[in-house]
Amino acid sequence: MTEQQLWKHFIAGEKVGLSKLPQKIAQSWELCYKEAVNPFSTRPQKILTIAALQTKQKQKKELIQTVEQQVKSFQDRFALQDYLFILTDATGDILWRSGCDDTRDRANEMYFREGTNWSERNVGTNAIGLALRTKSNEYVELNEHYAATSRQWSCAAAPINSADGQLLGVLDISTFRNDSVKDAQLLLNIVAQQVANVMTQKNLERKQDLFRYLLANPNHTLLVCDLDFKIISLPTKYADFLKQGEDFRKFLQPATIYKTSKICYEGHVVGYQVELFNETTPAQQTFYYPGVPSLDENYQDFLHKTLQVAHSNLPVHIYGESGSGKEIIAKTLHYNSQASAGPLVTVNCGAISENLLESELFGYAPGAFTGAAVKGSPGKILQANKGTLFLDEVDSMPFKMQTALLRVLEEQSVTPLNGKPQKVSFQLITASNRDLRKLVATGHFRADLFYRIYVCQLQIPPLRARKSDMKQLLKACCEEKNWQIDWGEKIYTVAVQYPWYGNIREFRNFLERVYLFYPTNEPTSEQLHELVQAGSVIKRQPAQNSASELAVEQIRIRLQHNHYQISKTAADLGISRTTLYRKIKKYGL
Repeated sequence: MTEQQLWKHFIAGEKVGLSKLPQKIAQSWELCYKEAVNPFSTRPQKILTIAALQTKQKQKKELIQTVEQQVKSFQDRFALQDYLFILTDATGDILWRSGCDDTRDRANEMYFREGTNWSERNVGTNAIGLALRTKSNEYVELNEHYAATSRQWSCAAAPINSADGQLLGVLDISTFRNDSVKDAQLLLNIVAQQVANVMTQKNLERKQDLFRYLLANPNHTLLVCDLDFKIISLPTKYADFLKQGEDFRKFLQPATIYKTSKICYEGHVVGYQVELFNETTPAQQTFYYPGVPSLDENYQDFLHKTLQVAHSNLPVHIYGESGSGKEIIAKTLHYNSQASAGPLVTVNCGAISENLLESELFGYAPGAFTGAAVKGSPGKILQANKGTLFLDEVDSMPFKMQTALLRVLEEQSVTPLNGKPQKVSFQLITASNRDLRKLVATGHFRADLFYRIYVCQLQIPPLRARKSDMKQLLKACCEEKNWQIDWGEKIYTVAVQYPWYGNIREFRNFLERVYLFYPTNEPTSEQLHELVQAGSVIKRQPAQNSASELAVEQIRIRLQHNHYQISKTAADLGISRTTLYRKIKKYGL
């Protein structure tokens, strides 16, 4: 039985003759079958948006430049016709390619290009995917591939590791309808090792520069880390809970926020200074944050801003999408403010009818209306005296209530229904998932009240803007449920492909479903996708490039193919040179 016949039987569910395949190939096919990888798919399951690709390329700029230099050096010395060199990051996303135009064009036809993911779970058995999983040099030729579109290719891949064994990326060499890649595998391994050596040397030089900086600035009082956030120097006050040489983030408590600033030496970034706000202030002012700890830099900046606002005692408006954690931020503001000794009183303005909202907020005197409590009710505003009043969904507040609230804020007193005015003082926090400025512009919210409550605005980053925190949320869920699994990375790989418009609440619901149906047994990627879809308001596919992004990608590919010859590229695309120039400028091509 030939490999082609073996493959046809295998994808049909007839697992016969696998012993004729190399063991690693057979194991990979089994994995692909278990993960329900479609062998006839014409494109990878995961494709980065242009913005996401550019972000990754920027983060890996030094690695890309080093690979480019080393590959060019070997290309100049050896006849490497018809070969395509590929660099991926540690997750399998392609960041860079180099090779002859004909091979690049054939690769483009199967989306073997920048921005696509070539892990086994996305495209089936291939050298890149094997190297990612085994962390060793791999070779896959022709019919050993799992996906039909890859079975005319041969490829070899080698991992690029840092000095401490961390996977930096994978370097691949591929060719179409040619099994001679095996002859080039030794060369590829040499190039990958040379890249690793250069990266290690550069890292060592930066650490030396960081030490030179420390010698020149001996009186620093902050935590100092290298570019991998490993602690190089720490003040004595941190010695009890931090350890030199370790990533400082692994020691952080849930409530900890920090701010990093770059350390530059002779024009190069060589490390970071880290300020831990709740460790540098007195114990009684320790920062309180009831949410899941975040390691996302943007969200840390947001928490730092939240801390500044909390100390200001000014009215705060929280703007965030549904499920993004507005209640968590309201608690954070209250318990870090001067009003923390008083109560935090929450009112959901969108969940109470207009008639009830008036008595709920302002209270009423005994016998104020039929059915009123005998002793009356103080109302939420009075209950919040000397504390914090949190008005959630304030955008839903009726105009009559807006007018009454404005009067309370102006006069600093509240008058219960059929009662007497009473002085009141409270910290005001409001929240909405709609832009109040737009509501004012359209006449749906009072402008005078807007200027009273919109003094400090905090906009919560949506979960899709800090997807790395999904790992933290998953970890917190596992700890809460004592849920011990070794396939959490699979959950994360599926989850990052979705936009999560319901944010943390939607993601948490997804984890609840996974725990319900797969408390011990490992689900396939397809089953995880189904569980994501089960909780979506609108059935949707994993996030992929929009039509406009694909059009931009087409322009970029043609530009590279034509070596940026504008006239030829414009002719290929059927547009004018002026239009092409405009698109190049617009999209930064």
